[in-house]
Amino acid sequence: MIVINPDPLDLSYVPDRMFFRDDHIKAITSALIQPSKSKISTNMVIYGPSGTGKTSTIKFIMKSTPSLIYENAASYQNVRQLLEHVLLRLGRPTAYKGMSYNDIFYLMKSSSYASNGIILAIDEASGLIRNDRDGIYNLLRSKEIYNINLSIIIISMENPVLYLERRYGTVIELPFNKYTKPEILDIIRDRSVKSLVPGSCSIEILDFISEISSKFGSARYAIELLQKAAYMAEYRSSTIISADDVRFAVSIINPYITESRLSMLGKKDLIVLLSICNLLEKSQFTNIERIKKETAVNSEIYNIRIGKSIIYSIIKKLEELDIISSRLVSHGNKSGVVKNITVTDAPVSMLSKKIEDLLSRI
Repeated sequence: MIVINPDPLDLSYVPDRMFFRDDHIKAITSALIQPSKSKISTNMVIYGPSGTGKTSTIKFIMKSTPSLIYENAASYQNVRQLLEHVLLRLGRPTAYKGMSYNDIFYLMKSSSYASNGIILAIDEASGLIRNDRDGIYNLLRSKEIYNINLSIIIISMENPVLYLERRYGTVIELPFNKYTKPEILDIIRDRSVKSLVPGSCSIEILDFISEISSKFGSARYAIELLQKAAYMAEYRSSTIISADDVRFAVSIINPYITESRLSMLGKKDLIVLLSICNLLEKSQFTNIERIKKETAVNSEIYNIRIGKSIIYSIIKKLEELDIISSRLVSHGNKSGVVKNITVTDAPVSMLSKKIEDLLSRI
């Protein structure tokens, strides 16, 4: 067994500490939480790419803020439906559907939460903003129109202010930027310590996951890779997570490499790619010098001559097709800079079989 505590690997898990989001927590607290206690209503939009900690930050703040209510807008067709559900959570169930906004906010004001101010966070709100402008207007201007101490946090991947007219009032904007590779590494290192058997996931594997995830800047993606790689290693009855377990996880989450893409490659391309896969069976990375030697062996097996200069152009082609990826690494000595090459989107064991099958038919 590798996974001893699955909770920190679950995407719904709310950590005890939000890494690299202290400034965002302070901004939300000072702009909304504190003013709400003084009966000052404020509206804010937080936006950024998937996996940048928007939802987790709000749920983290909820732990210490009973007046903060979270709703996912994807479950509702319009703002009125969402607010009717909020009333239910506030202990003010409605006797009928289709209430007026005046009735909804009247019931909301009469709840026990209203005296200290209510903060409503609405996730995945872009659809409501585009499709229910009247509802959004009533929501954001509820203080002026209905005299209720209600602050709104709109959560979206894109900046929803682009769709809001001046009549919606002042809205504070708080962007969430993509995580860097070092930040992702710190986040998944913390999750691995909390969830996995000590020694089952090396720092090299965590670095590999961080490298892959840094293309998206997503901690969510990295955590999901770690989770699926760990369960893949368990399925193999292994006590450690391998690089191919990570590649298998990528192929499940983001299945880029397919037979159709491989069919775009010629025989020489496939042989070079097969050589790369062979070298990566027990390693995370390889380099051009090793690829040249392995390709020379495979060239004899498949009875075709592949010159060293051609190998460079094939590697470039494979990179352009996003089948392989590379990075330059400096060893800090006279050997200079080395180009490390890897495959991230599929297990090399699986990929090798597909390539061998294609080569048998050429």
